[in-house]
Amino acid sequence: MPRIKLMSNSGDGFPDTDVTATTVGALKSELGSAANSAVSVNGVSSTDNQELTDGDLVAVVANDKTGGKKD
Repeated sequence: MPRIKLMSNSGDGFPDTDVTATTVGALKSELGSAANSAVSVNGVSSTDNQELTDGDLVAVVANDKTGGKKD
């Protein structure tokens, strides 16, 4: 069971988080993230078969986000 540093939505940075997932794909499932979510491990875009190890810095972002305000 890896202990990763998972990006927090609450502004806490990357707190240590124990997960059961050992790959990015399994982590998406564990977190309930969409299959098309973008995942970065240690600053590098990663595929679902990327293995997770203790201390990895992980950010998960949904790909369905839009930004800006239309006037």
